[in-house]
Amino acid sequence: MANRTIRKTGFVLVSVLWITAMLTVITLGFGRRAALERRAAAYALDQAEAMLMARGAVERGIIELYNQRYMKMLLPEDQRGGDHCGQSWAKKTNLFTEGYFEERENYDNDEVAYLIIDEDRFININGADEKILVEIKSLKRPVIRAINARLNRAGGRSGEEYQPFNSIEEIRYLRGVSEDDWFGSRKGPGLKKLLTVWGSNQININTASEEVLSCIPGLKKSEISAIVGYRAGGDGILYTDDDQGFEDMSDLLEKTGLSESGSGEWGVYCKFHASHFRITGVATRRQGKVRAICSAVFAAGSYIQVLDWQEKTLGS
Repeated sequence: MANRTIRKTGFVLVSVLWITAMLTVITLGFGRRAALERRAAAYALDQAEAMLMARGAVERGIIELYNQRYMKMLLPEDQRGGDHCGQSWAKKTNLFTEGYFEERENYDNDEVAYLIIDEDRFININGADEKILVEIKSLKRPVIRAINARLNRAGGRSGEEYQPFNSIEEIRYLRGVSEDDWFGSRKGPGLKKLLTVWGSNQININTASEEVLSCIPGLKKSEISAIVGYRAGGDGILYTDDDQGFEDMSDLLEKTGLSESGSGEWGVYCKFHASHFRITGVATRRQGKVRAICSAVFAAGSYIQVLDWQEKTLGS
């Protein structure tokens, strides 16, 4: 009888221990799940906050475009010409330094900034004629024919429907475009640094890189050196605060000493005022571990027109 009682007591004790263990495991599981959900919610909140700040940075950039013509008037006279990289719109701006955030302790090692570039500094693949396309070393003849065919221009296959490129990345996937053609190599700069799908068939000579300028038909190396040398300003470095620009062709010829007769061929590809801008807003949280990027293209005029808007978040 006593042994039977002991066995019953032992069975009950083991059962209680098993139930306790199972409840402990279940409780730990719920706790872990709650912790993971809390972390996921915090991460989602950081992503949302970063994206809102990136959008705000783009909005701040739009204000800069609206004020562009007035800010130009505050510059020294030799820096007012055209739209160039010595002007305020062309400088990367950190909103923390402008006093937009009163409390900085929660944003240590984070940034909220915007950068504006004019898309007119590149070659518009939808508007460029074949004369300028053949000057681009990274564009092979078969690729040029494919571009002409898609744009329904001379040199393309007859009967093709006009289909403009909506994104420059579409060029990368044309047959005949290699990785070196796209990213660049020792033979020449990559297409991603030369082309755009926005703007007109003219290039802003005030902001274009030397690689883009070298693609302008008839523009000699000595002439490019003279143009770039003046643009670089006193420090001799492009894309810095002391950059200078040209108001028009006569202003360019006067400041560089180039011949007017020689400008007839390449002058038709040049412009001096930008009409299309890309504003990229970047914001980070968790000391840069969460990053949001908002990039938008605008046509500038009497009012700002949105042409393209893209957003993405990065991080873990």
